[in-house]
Amino acid sequence: MPTDLVARLKCIPEAADIDAALDRELSAVEIPGGLTEQLHEIAASQALVTRSVRQRSAADRSPRVSWAVGIWTVAATLLLALGIGSIWQINRNSDIAKHDPVSVISAPVRLAEQSLALEWLGPTRSEIEGQAQLSDLLPLVDIQSVSPAITEVSLPEIQVAHSDVPRIKSLSEELPEDLLASTFLMRWQPLGANPMIRSMHGRPQLLLPSANAVSFFSESQAYDREFLLRESSHPFASPQHPSMRSTSVPITGDQKSFENSLFSENPFSPEVLENARSEEWLAATGKFYVPAQPNQLELRTAAGPAVFAGAGTQLLEIGIVAGSTDSKDRAPVHLTVAVTPPESKQHALRTWLPVKIALREMIEQLRPHDSVTLVVMSDLPYVLIDDATSEHREEWFAALDRIDLGSPSNLAEGIRFASATSLTKAGFGDIRRSLVVLSDRFPALDVSTNEQLRPLIENASQQGVKFSWIQLEDENYASLVPAPSALHGMGDWLVTNSLQRLGRILNQQIHGAPSLIGTNPNVRVKWNQKSVAQYRLIGYQPVGGDFVSTSATHEFHALDSGTLLFELVLPEDGPNDIASIELTWNDTSGKARKSVQKVSRLQFAPSWQASPLSLQAAQLTQQSLALHQNSYFSRRRGNTIDELDNWASSLNPAIRQHASYPRLEVLLPSLHD
Repeated sequence: MPTDLVARLKCIPEAADIDAALDRELSAVEIPGGLTEQLHEIAASQALVTRSVRQRSAADRSPRVSWAVGIWTVAATLLLALGIGSIWQINRNSDIAKHDPVSVISAPVRLAEQSLALEWLGPTRSEIEGQAQLSDLLPLVDIQSVSPAITEVSLPEIQVAHSDVPRIKSLSEELPEDLLASTFLMRWQPLGANPMIRSMHGRPQLLLPSANAVSFFSESQAYDREFLLRESSHPFASPQHPSMRSTSVPITGDQKSFENSLFSENPFSPEVLENARSEEWLAATGKFYVPAQPNQLELRTAAGPAVFAGAGTQLLEIGIVAGSTDSKDRAPVHLTVAVTPPESKQHALRTWLPVKIALREMIEQLRPHDSVTLVVMSDLPYVLIDDATSEHREEWFAALDRIDLGSPSNLAEGIRFASATSLTKAGFGDIRRSLVVLSDRFPALDVSTNEQLRPLIENASQQGVKFSWIQLEDENYASLVPAPSALHGMGDWLVTNSLQRLGRILNQQIHGAPSLIGTNPNVRVKWNQKSVAQYRLIGYQPVGGDFVSTSATHEFHALDSGTLLFELVLPEDGPNDIASIELTWNDTSGKARKSVQKVSRLQFAPSWQASPLSLQAAQLTQQSLALHQNSYFSRRRGNTIDELDNWASSLNPAIRQHASYPRLEVLLPSLHD
């Protein structure tokens, strides 16, 4: 590239603007009539102009002329002296010409560097230093030491120094072969910048992966902790090293980051997603496993291709599922659920959506003799569906979908109507009658309304109706929302909008027993080094430090689940046994329990369509969070939202018919269409 081409190209827009401005000014000029004849007369009358000049006195012009001639003479002398002195100094110090930064640039010899399609990044460091050294010499030239050395300067050498040599070649010698190396990023990018992805709001479309072969694997034989600290994700590890042949992970069934990301005033906000944890998202959407036996924790495994990681990478899913607390000899229950319709779409996302999902999942936990009635506490309360059983799941789902947004509500009349509806149900034998009222408008009940409701609630309670009052607000504000006076001592008062907490409350109302199944589940995976070349744990970043306690008890309640995801690179030939999984936990009495299961190559599904329901849901959940967080592996692999939509569109139809399908639907844009 010619050395002055960049400067000329930069001046083109400015020159065009100047020409356009001149054209506009000239087009506005008006030429008076007879101007041409007047100019010809002035040019022909030289004698008149000469007489006027000669008539001036010599005393008027002689001082000005003498001062001007003196100033210009001194300036010309100084300029000539500086020029001659600088050229003489350059000839005397011949090392400057020999070490010209542009003339000594050598072409690269490595093929990998020749294939780099880089653009000009400006003058190199050696050029800047050389130009600064030349500019520093000019003011230091001694005017007294001027000599006729100018005749020794050869013009062809100066032209060679400004030859069209690509300046980028001097920079390519310092580039690593992998442009994503940390040394390159720290050297050529400002702190906090990410050169491989553009900042886009809403739909983070990522760049395609580099054409060169990229290795995600750790160069160290043991675990690469530096990678974990730098990228906030686990690296690949090799079971060939003895210390990497087993992995022990404490399992969590918590769903806080999933709920905070969705059921908040600003869903999917960057502040919340920054601290979101994959294991909690997987626990929230891991409801597609085969159910476990009552009062037990059981292992579930699934395996198949990792569709977002490219060919050759497999995905192993390890699920921990808690059974129900339903006892064999419990009495049947009739549950009445009263809800207020949501005021708006945003209000529905924060309060109605978790209630809707919890009610969908509750219907599948009913026994044949159990029933449920849904009351909508609108302006005129009404029964939406009556005496629904586990066989009416489709009708129950359709009834929940028919609740309109923005309908007016009447909480006081709704409580009276729901209590009367619950009393109409037969109370023969040992049948239990429970009434659960879910609303975010309990503080709106005034004093007079509370006085009227109190005797009605007391009468229903005396006739065997068990009340549960749930204020749909954040649990952190529970102290700010006191129970109304009409509800004091009349059942349980709770403040929550947690999907997980709502599900536990409803299950407890149905089963009539505490929902806790076990505590502190831990999974230990023993890898077969002959069958696994590399593995990587997804999520479960270590927590702890000076102010964070890692000794908290991990509780598993009824129907909770936890998920472990591993990316595996398997050699083409090897034994069928991949790993051995060991689950340990403590039951409600504190007794240690243990379960063991093996994983074989025969369990790996050949395609996405053949993958189990839980594995498809886990891949979509993890990839959705990875794209929102712009995680390391998602960025390197060039994953996009469009790619996520394509795989989501080919979901197994059984997932869409599942009661927990809305948990996954809210994460995937294509499922909303």
